[in-house]
Parts: sequence; structure tokens; C-alpha cells
Amino acid sequence: MLKEFHGMKVGQLLYEKAIEIARLNNAEYVWLGVWEENPRAISFYKKNGFVEFDKHIFNMGNEDQTDIMMKKELR
Repeated sequence: MLKEFHGMKVGQLLYEKAIEIARLNNAEYVWLGVWEENPRAISFYKKNGFVEFDKHIFNMGNEDQTDIMMKKELR
């Protein structure tokens, strides 16, 4: 993400809309994977109630990267 867009709350608005849609669809939880070397994103998701529950390898081109799996209970 370009730094000039940090702090504009666009990510928070998109996040809130995604949670709204999940709740409207009676989801019990939502989950995602975030690159372990992206502390800003990890902090964002933790601030919004996500907890780490696992890790997995994500292949990006010729490079294997580790994603942290995060989950948020909605019920």
C-alpha cells in the first residue's frame, strides 16, 4: 500500500463492510491469511478482534512466504 493512503481509514471502512456482509450471511466467523512480515496489517487485524490460529506457506512466484492465519468469531 502506498504510504500516502495510510491513515485515511479506507481499510477500516472496507473491513467494516466485509464484517457486515458476513453477519448478514449468518457467518459464525471470518478468517484470513496475512504475510508474517506485514506487522502493520497484523496489528490492524488484532485491533479489530482477530486472533492467530495457524500458519501456512503461500507461494509468491518462486518464493515461499509464511502467512499467519487469523480468525474472528462473529457470534
